[in-house]
Amino acid sequence: MGGYVVNAELEARSNLFVAGDAACFYDPVLGRRRVEHHDHAVVSGKLAGQNMTGASQPYHHQSMFWSDLGPNVGYEAIGLVDSSLPTVGIWAHKDTSESEIKSEPGAHEKYEQGIVFYMDKSKVWGSYLEHIRQGSYARQVIAAGEEHQDFGLLAKQFDIHTKH
Repeated sequence: MGGYVVNAELEARSNLFVAGDAACFYDPVLGRRRVEHHDHAVVSGKLAGQNMTGASQPYHHQSMFWSDLGPNVGYEAIGLVDSSLPTVGIWAHKDTSESEIKSEPGAHEKYEQGIVFYMDKSKVWGSYLEHIRQGSYARQVIAAGEEHQDFGLLAKQFDIHTKH
């Protein structure tokens, strides 16, 4: 995993704070982690600075990464997006309000947007959102730590059928 082990306030030793990808922090939902994302660096750096001045606030932000590759491809990934975890993908058809749970969509099917949930048993630990800008809601789902049985219903909470 690497990095400097820090406590909940991003403190490695008394009055020595570490942030960004150098920090190996404890996530109350996902356990000890080290994250190498711009979003994590900004948020943890700000909090470490505040804690240096006595704020004593814990770090509990679910980091994200994103990319926009021209006007037709854009995604956000929030939480633990790890290929070793089981996944469930929900994709919305381009021309209808229908969605399907598909493990391997066919080559000729036209999906416009979708979500992939990364799970530990039935709890969501991470989300990959394609053409859906709902990262703040994905953070709420991960933080809640609830078990889910119907991922199609959960995907609808992300407004999967609205063009974004």
